[in-house]
Amino acid sequence: MQARFSTEEIFRQLADVLTQSGYPDFLPTLVQRLAEILDVEYCLIAEASATSTEARTIALWGQGQLLDNITYPLKGTPCETVPEREPCLYQQGVCQAFPDDKLLVDLGVESYLGMPILNTSGQKLGILSIMAAKALPRPDISREVLRIAAAQVGAELERSQSERFIRKLTYRDAVTQLPNRAHLLEKLQNWPRVDGNRAGLGIALIDISRFKELNDLFSFKVGDEILTAAAKRMRDDLPESCYLARYSADQFALLSPVYSVRELEQLCRQVQKLFMWPFHCAGRDFALNVNLGCALVTAEELNGPELLRFASIALAEAKSSGSGLKVFEPSMSQALSERQKVLEKFMLALRSGKLSLNYQPQLDLASGQLSGAEALCRWYDDEWGWVSPDTFIPLAEERGLMPELGNWVMQTACRQLNLWQQKGYRLPGRLSVNVSARQLDNEQLVSDFAVCSSGIAPTQIELEVTESLIMRNPEQSLRQMAELEAMGFSWAIDDFGTGYSSLAYLTRFRASTLKIDRAFINNIPGDHHHNMVVKTILAMAKSLDMLTIAEGVETAEQAAYLLQLGCARAQGYHFGKPVPADQFAERWLKPLAAKTTA
Repeated sequence: MQARFSTEEIFRQLADVLTQSGYPDFLPTLVQRLAEILDVEYCLIAEASATSTEARTIALWGQGQLLDNITYPLKGTPCETVPEREPCLYQQGVCQAFPDDKLLVDLGVESYLGMPILNTSGQKLGILSIMAAKALPRPDISREVLRIAAAQVGAELERSQSERFIRKLTYRDAVTQLPNRAHLLEKLQNWPRVDGNRAGLGIALIDISRFKELNDLFSFKVGDEILTAAAKRMRDDLPESCYLARYSADQFALLSPVYSVRELEQLCRQVQKLFMWPFHCAGRDFALNVNLGCALVTAEELNGPELLRFASIALAEAKSSGSGLKVFEPSMSQALSERQKVLEKFMLALRSGKLSLNYQPQLDLASGQLSGAEALCRWYDDEWGWVSPDTFIPLAEERGLMPELGNWVMQTACRQLNLWQQKGYRLPGRLSVNVSARQLDNEQLVSDFAVCSSGIAPTQIELEVTESLIMRNPEQSLRQMAELEAMGFSWAIDDFGTGYSSLAYLTRFRASTLKIDRAFINNIPGDHHHNMVVKTILAMAKSLDMLTIAEGVETAEQAAYLLQLGCARAQGYHFGKPVPADQFAERWLKPLAAKTTA
């Protein structure tokens, strides 16, 4: 019988489907296309290690459609005979060879070809197999097609495992195994804004009183045991609708849908009751007291950071009043009116030239030489003095001012590069400029930056964006990034590890640099957990051929450890604080110019 496709066409179609690697539906698409081009009824990808007794499909095609995934025992099946490196072929009579495999018999399978899926270390991750109701027409070609496809699937599965590992390290508290602060913030950000039941979101911050004294008296090890026991009791006894996270060293955060302040107070009273009985740890009983601060908002009004701030204000009131529990009330804080005042002053500063840029050096860790800089926005107010970027940047983001602010930063940074060049100063590498989510959402971003950067080469600028902001609208982000890269700009993923991005998407973004967030740098090399996160990120960046920059390096020990791990560059107070342009030029650029002319 004539083959359905020529050999050339088979490999052309295989190459076509493999180009979709990295997309969310790659594996389901692959099993469908393999079944079609090899003219077989069934194709599956299953996860199974070399020591597994069962396999779990992650993509299954049969009967002309994608089927629900299944878990099946390996014993007595042809999949059991697939070796760790070579393919396994049953050209015909597979049902007779495996009479105990009822699934094969029911499907009327006659032939089977299985290929092991391996990671880069040669360890078996799973099986890629095809099955047909007839003898395979061209087993040699099918074997080679599966060998190529299995190699790509192995890379996908390994990337997926790395993704899950980084997520676990990044979002899980190592002591209590609860979600950590980063996961809590993401949970708040992604909380549904529309609730059909009209429930609001209640939050409670649970603070263990005098916990530092327990650590000082009985050791951090005992303190960790107490925290673990407290977390377990709350997790086991609170309603399933509650979300519990470790918020800080001695605080937990509780989220729950509630309909009223009264219901939120009742939930907090339930938490207090859980601490009425002692915790048995390290051979003795510990009686704990807790204070709770809580707040309630409707789903439509939810602003995660603000809700946390309200709960924190209420917690401080509960502590100072001695009541042990307080619900936030507007009278506790003049925050809203203050925010409005900040907004008005910031808009005036932005539009009257009262903002400025500081520049922080980035150094090559191996040579110790300047390798670039980052431009950072600063605001000095005559009444308030220096206003923290943590105050005005989120406000500008929230009120839609980021495109205007971002354009000002880009234009000012480019003008400064021009001024330095006119004085004979050359900045090695690129000047980094931050890009916000609002800017990425702005369809005018590319044209705006083309205007703002006139007078300098775009190759002198690196644009920084955080991973979580990219994932808000990945397809549009990818398009905008590609257009700006085509103009000559380069891209860096900022604060990597604090948000959650799909590594599959990360491989498609046009970023050449990963910046490791300071939260992981602060505690290295002493903190094993953060060491593992940094090592994992560096290994992943290396595999993607991306440059790495560590942020927040404050000690020589941190710099030396990062260099040992293979990190290329770093910035932080150890090398230099952000300073005005003239000070930056005097400290970093003027000596370079002198060396060049010497």
